[in-house]
Amino acid sequence: MHDLTVEEILVIHAGIMARDGGDARVLSEGNLHQLVFQANLVQDPLPRAAATLYSLCAYKVFRDGNKRTARALAEMILSEGGHTFPGNDSHCFALMQGIMDFTVEIEEIEEYLLNKAGTG
Repeated sequence: MHDLTVEEILVIHAGIMARDGGDARVLSEGNLHQLVFQANLVQDPLPRAAATLYSLCAYKVFRDGNKRTARALAEMILSEGGHTFPGNDSHCFALMQGIMDFTVEIEEIEEYLLNKAGTG
């Protein structure tokens, strides 16, 4: 599994903002660097995707598009590990909102991915 980079995340986010519109500016460079640092400590794709999804939703990096970018990163990480992202189910959206509300813990995201992420 390759190490994530700040530049890679910025490119993914810029693509999402170009496609969907929104304010592409970085809100917190510190949160972005922390996300990359923490993600690169984990090589197993399921907990790595969960950590990335959690971090980007809980500790906003961008003015807009944090959840969309978090999903795209999680999809990329899972795909690299031979898994598929569970999709657009209501449970996933509820979990991401729960992260933002600080009512969902990272372990719940890992469990969701473990139970729902398919192998590709």
